[in-house]
Amino acid sequence: MPKKSLFLSTGGLAVLLLLTFISVPAQGVAGSARDAWGPLYSPAVRNESVLHRVAPPQGENPLERLRYWNEIAINASGLDHTPVASGENRVFGEQLGPGRSSRAMAIVHIAIFDAVNSIAGGYRSYSGLRRMGVDASMDSAIAQAAHDALVSVFPSQRPGFDQLLAADLAQIPAGTRKNNGIDLGRRAAVAILTLRTDDGSQHAEPRINVDYIPISRPGYWRQDPISLVPLALGAHWGEVRPFALESTSQFRIPPPPDMTSPEYAAAYNEVKRIGGDGIVTPTERTAEQTEIGIYWAYDGTPSLCAPPRLYNQIAVQIATQRGSNVTELARLLALVNTAMADAGTSSWESKYFYCTWRPVRGIRESDPGPGRFSWGDGNPATVADPNFKPMGAPASNLSGPNFTPPFPSYPSGHATFGGALFQTLRDFYRTDNIPFTFVSDEFNGVTLDNQGNPRPLMPRTFASLSQAEEENGQSRIYLGIHWSFDKTEGIAQGRQVADYVFTHAFLPIR
Repeated sequence: MPKKSLFLSTGGLAVLLLLTFISVPAQGVAGSARDAWGPLYSPAVRNESVLHRVAPPQGENPLERLRYWNEIAINASGLDHTPVASGENRVFGEQLGPGRSSRAMAIVHIAIFDAVNSIAGGYRSYSGLRRMGVDASMDSAIAQAAHDALVSVFPSQRPGFDQLLAADLAQIPAGTRKNNGIDLGRRAAVAILTLRTDDGSQHAEPRINVDYIPISRPGYWRQDPISLVPLALGAHWGEVRPFALESTSQFRIPPPPDMTSPEYAAAYNEVKRIGGDGIVTPTERTAEQTEIGIYWAYDGTPSLCAPPRLYNQIAVQIATQRGSNVTELARLLALVNTAMADAGTSSWESKYFYCTWRPVRGIRESDPGPGRFSWGDGNPATVADPNFKPMGAPASNLSGPNFTPPFPSYPSGHATFGGALFQTLRDFYRTDNIPFTFVSDEFNGVTLDNQGNPRPLMPRTFASLSQAEEENGQSRIYLGIHWSFDKTEGIAQGRQVADYVFTHAFLPIR
């Protein structure tokens, strides 16, 4: 199904601002939280200290400082997805959704990598930054590079970043080395921000039936009938200039199975069988499968942000477990986040090229019948359930129904991002055999379900990267929001992107 959806206008967003002058936009890329989520949702929690969860390192410790600013960055993304409280001087959704948040994290970690590499050497600079000819503090370079990149992508959070930078720089001994590091960090941030100016990310998010007109035929994506989230999130994201790929269509996935095929029927009946909510729609999903669905979610809800935040947490944990030094960690996080940024543009290019419907529409509308959408899918092996209600992506830290994400199904963004993450880790450490135990913020003992109840602390353990990768992709089928072919092709696409980034960026100097 080729892309035929109609864009009436692109909207506008201030272009990426450089560091000499930062202005705060009047609203985020989708307006207020209510504009983005629609009238059925309200926040259940607001984390006022989200940027301050981790104490700064004492004295000079570049490895801990890198971990610290990574934590600040991913928590800034979580705060960005949290509705603005009355009287709070902040903008909601400056980098809303998985595509924008992955781009933001790539910018931050490319700036940090180039700053670290300019001192330590050994690898090609992404932005063309030269080796330092004078002694410089790596600590102050990391802090300044991260701060300046963050101020540009989350401008309304600048007061918090300024406070954190001042407190962090105060831990570093004064002198020429410190000042040289600060100057280097500034130049590293400016270099990557200059490269990303006018990269296509400036378009506001289209609104369904206003800026984006869905196709009213079987098989094509339309608005979630349960949540009524009003956005076609990321409809322009496939037009954003990649960081390392030649184009966003370079690894476009093959067409989905024809709706009349046995492959489609198998995927249909799988999600119908295990993806229901268990109340309106019966389900055969086990308690553990329900846990898995929620565990990997991070579906753009308050404090949690989108999947790139989750995958950064996993990458840092594994790097710590493997004993990576500061140069290795800086390079790994640059690789991971660049791969995820390019996986995001690739995935969304494929999503809106094929515009495949989600299970909530596909299962409700698979049989012919009266009404506007009455053609059915033409497959005798599928039987419609007009009231099918998926378990849905969890509305964590929100009051409102679980939901189907507001963009086409094929491929799964989670599967694509996960494929990019875990393939980068395999490429970097040259093994899949990395067992790890991880605490998801969906089950950290603090995050609330949509009834206002805190979920328990429930770590999960994985024997290998591929086990985690597969579970991450399968989780979306348990939620009833994806087909199995979304997972399979998403993982494959993410791996292709990761391999390309690994062999074309941040390369050793031979």
